[in-house]
Amino acid sequence: MSKYIQAIGIWFLIIPLAIINGGLRENILVKLGYIALPLSGIILSICIFVVAYLLIPKIKNCKQTDYFIFGIIWFILTNLFDLFMYISEGGGIKDLLGSYNFLMGNLWILVVITTFISPIVVSKIKKKKGGLESV
Repeated sequence: MSKYIQAIGIWFLIIPLAIINGGLRENILVKLGYIALPLSGIILSICIFVVAYLLIPKIKNCKQTDYFIFGIIWFILTNLFDLFMYISEGGGIKDLLGSYNFLMGNLWILVVITTFISPIVVSKIKKKKGGLESV
């Protein structure tokens, strides 16, 4: 199986975590008030990094550029998924771009940056620890 298909498969495992995180935010964290949205962004970012840390090293025979490409793929898929969610709710690209406004407490930009850099950071951590074969 192509290493890029494997990376996409790993990204798909993040979707249920994002949905659970949204439910957590809307049903439990919301009771914390304005802190709910940024806290949700931090929780999701941690979940994304943990998934990357556990699963990205399982993709064999990768060069450093592959991890960069994984990050780009994850970044694009994340934004397309989020755009699809906005469209399905009657919104559009304007709503997606609005979610990048961290001044309103939305840390979506942190989530997207984490999605992009996680494969790259994991490769560097694992390489340092001797946990990756070809980096």
